[in-house]
Amino acid sequence: MQTYEYKVIEVKPGGLWGTKLDPQDIEDKLNSMASEGWELVNSLDMNAYEGMTSKIVFIFKRAKTF
Repeated sequence: MQTYEYKVIEVKPGGLWGTKLDPQDIEDKLNSMASEGWELVNSLDMNAYEGMTSKIVFIFKRAKTF
């Protein structure tokens, strides 16, 4: 039976990639994770208040090697 390991990355506007979330920076990060064998399985837009995004959470998985 295949088992998986998971990784969660949080991206905060004004945090991880500077003062804004640049789509190219996000694409580069996703491609970097894919090159390490990680598959994006979900992303969540976390709202702090009044619909303002406080962070985006990316959830990845890859086959676990023993």
